[in-house]
Amino acid sequence: MNSYDVTLVVPVYNVEQYLQECLDSIEAQTVFERCEVVLVDNGSTDGSYRLCAEFARRHANTTVLVRRGGGAGAARNLGMDRATSPRITFCDSDDVLPPTALERMLDASLATGAQVVVGAMETFPKPTNWAWKDHFGKGDQTFGSLAEMPELVHSASACNKLFDLSYLRSHDIRFAEGVHFEDAYVGVSALVLATRLALVDACVYRYRKRAAGNSTMDAIWTRRQNYWDHLRLVEYLHRLGAGLPESSKAVLDLFLVRSYQGFALRAPDLFQGAELEEIYARCRAVYWAVPPEVVVRATADARHRVAYLAFVTGDFGLFADRAARLDKPSVRDGRPYLTGGLPDRLSPLAQATPFTAHLEHVRRVPGTGALRLSGRFEINGMPMVRPLAGHLGLRVRGSRLSVPAIQIRRRDLRNTRPDMEWGGFTADLPLDDLRHGVHDLEFVLDTEGGQAVTPCLVAAGYLRGARVVEHGGTRVVPHWKGKNRAILMVSGSAGRLGRRGVLGGLLAKDAKHVLRRRPFWKQRLIRLFTKPLKPLFLGRDIWLFGERGDTAQDNGWHLFRHARTAGKRRGAYYVIRADSPDRARLAGLGHVVAHSSWKHKLLMLHASALVNAYDIDTYMLPDGWDRTRYLKHLNWRVGARRVFLQHGVTDKDVSKGLHRNRTGVDLILAVSRHEGRFLSEELGYEGQVEVIGFPRFDALVPARGGRTILFMPTWRAYLTVASYSRDGGGREARQAARDRFLASSYREFMVRFLNDPDLLAALDRYDYTLEFLPHYEMRAMVGEMMPDQQRVRIVDQNEVSVQEAMRSCDLFVTDWSSTAFDIAYLGTPLVYAQFDAEEYWDGHYKKGYFDARRDGFGPVGETVEEVVGEVVRYIRGGCVRETEYLRRAEKFFEYRDRQNNVRASEAIDRLVRGLNH
Repeated sequence: MNSYDVTLVVPVYNVEQYLQECLDSIEAQTVFERCEVVLVDNGSTDGSYRLCAEFARRHANTTVLVRRGGGAGAARNLGMDRATSPRITFCDSDDVLPPTALERMLDASLATGAQVVVGAMETFPKPTNWAWKDHFGKGDQTFGSLAEMPELVHSASACNKLFDLSYLRSHDIRFAEGVHFEDAYVGVSALVLATRLALVDACVYRYRKRAAGNSTMDAIWTRRQNYWDHLRLVEYLHRLGAGLPESSKAVLDLFLVRSYQGFALRAPDLFQGAELEEIYARCRAVYWAVPPEVVVRATADARHRVAYLAFVTGDFGLFADRAARLDKPSVRDGRPYLTGGLPDRLSPLAQATPFTAHLEHVRRVPGTGALRLSGRFEINGMPMVRPLAGHLGLRVRGSRLSVPAIQIRRRDLRNTRPDMEWGGFTADLPLDDLRHGVHDLEFVLDTEGGQAVTPCLVAAGYLRGARVVEHGGTRVVPHWKGKNRAILMVSGSAGRLGRRGVLGGLLAKDAKHVLRRRPFWKQRLIRLFTKPLKPLFLGRDIWLFGERGDTAQDNGWHLFRHARTAGKRRGAYYVIRADSPDRARLAGLGHVVAHSSWKHKLLMLHASALVNAYDIDTYMLPDGWDRTRYLKHLNWRVGARRVFLQHGVTDKDVSKGLHRNRTGVDLILAVSRHEGRFLSEELGYEGQVEVIGFPRFDALVPARGGRTILFMPTWRAYLTVASYSRDGGGREARQAARDRFLASSYREFMVRFLNDPDLLAALDRYDYTLEFLPHYEMRAMVGEMMPDQQRVRIVDQNEVSVQEAMRSCDLFVTDWSSTAFDIAYLGTPLVYAQFDAEEYWDGHYKKGYFDARRDGFGPVGETVEEVVGEVVRYIRGGCVRETEYLRRAEKFFEYRDRQNNVRASEAIDRLVRGLNH
């Protein structure tokens, strides 16, 4: 007689770093002694097999099998064939079982006789909100068909389920081998064929969402084979559905549509010609008869429905190139559609939902009486690759005012999603035509068939840049209400209430906010009481400076030092962590404030300008201040201008993070006309760029002669958890980043370059030292790469500032870092080590206007050998920069007169003087 109640099968392949945690969770099962454990090694080349063997030696109920090839599906099938108990479940070797997982499912199986028992699944380190999780939280349940809980079909994994093994064998339900998505062959098939199912209202499985790039599901949309593997699954399940009752078939159709929608959307981007035609033909055979209402229910939005519309109508051209076929939206009964002329039965597939508009920027147009509103809109499913046929408008409810909205091209939107390149808009409102009151803002799509209207929602850029706008005696406050709906609050008039009336209205709003105990009500109250005393104790115009919370080395420090010395500005303050080593650099300047202290918080309530070389919200908000609530409830009321000094020349396309409609920045500094033009025309800083040079450049005086080479590569966003990450990443994310770094071409180049024998020999021969200064975001990663060589050493930014290191070097080596511009300004020769171009442009930034080979200030190497060759050539020749690179530098920089701090102070002063007090 079989002594085990359940068999647990664990396929194992190269998961040494996670496997022990998985095995420990299995050993901790409350019914471990009733469980047969089958570990199937799938040909691991790391220490995974050793861990499995050690586990089996300790536990008589564990067997280790080896199955090379066929993937996880073949390993699971072998385990299923060897199983000796009446029930079976599965666990992936990098995941974790809660202690009572097997007990809960086993009890449910024994009590109900269910063919399939399903438990809840959680993901870590971050949760996932699956639609099928809505069935949980209502207690244990038993049901006779999946049609009673249709969303559960999307729980396709085999790992959060306990199966009756004889049931699987009787229906010949097995895993697919050698393909991805292999467990859905078992998970979905068993669910739709079952006539008795049980739901356990408890978490029975913890799935590890690995970020290291080596998980099966990573790069799901970019791996071409995934499209064929999942299509094979869809066809298998489609054939299975032919013998199902209509209710069960309708549930299966939900899975068929939802699970392939991402592939159907993206297939034309990866495939062409005969391959794309084959995908289309095979999909049409599966989906042509699926009812439109099922497609609408199963898909995320109209963008994902277009492919299914093509399958149903037999329109290969629509599937292959939707941008060529969809350019004229239509409106019917107030709702937008991607195209017209469809039968009523199919029209739901073309309905453009959602139709949304977000406001991102509101400002008065200088020299006019117009208020310019900018934002983005989406008619979901409509490719925004060119201006649309039709008219757009902005409506101010309550003022009986409608104005045209002009569709504009946005680089940042294109970089986020190529089919949204023309998803921007601007609209100018005549300020004289605005009536007093609170006005909702609406975006209008006007076509021959009628108008579709959607409320304007607020984006983060709108909240960051919200300012009280004054025109004559009228004040306009861009604000929000309800669920992020954008409004304009218009009050006052030169002929009636005047300035006092406007001020009284704002004070009344403050009082209402305080009385209702809304977020930041205490800060609003403190601001009211301390504002009359501000000029006496803090200064009339407060400029609050900072950089990263723990640094004072960059443009922020240089400009603050100028403001406190040459500028003698009383209202200048610098915010820095109390324990920062850089605090010593600020000694003697006065007005240095500990980050998150009561004084920092008080200054934030009265600041006229927030001045930083880095992200203002990340580094200048006091600890404990929720960013979103601050932007909604306090930022607009304080009205501080945002000044971005930059920490490097913008030569790359950083529009996804730096576009004006995202940052809310009022003033940004540039060092050249090329950079200024790029910021203005491509990143939205029209009229907000000052080409005046960086404050830190005033101190860039060369101090060469120490026979030093400075190696200073920049960071990679995909190899680390950034310091400005809002959740801090967590242990799992940091470990995943570490894993990516260890396997990266970045680390490989660093190790080979720093240990290159030709380089080390040249350092000895010509008596040079190479100093390695890692980027701030990479400091924790690079220590073990250093060779044990006297002539190669790592530089600690806490001991030597970046600028000091650059000033004193005789030769500079970098990859893509903007510090190359500082070196060019200094006149020091440099070498570009651009060894990972494709990876860098794909995962970090996009290409901008500057090309190092065409425009750069030194030679470019792509391999260790090329870079070392250039370095040796320079030090052999005494580190002299060529005439051509000198000419390029002279041409690039607008100013070299060491008056950048003066110009920057004057620019901020002009900005602040324009404030409405």
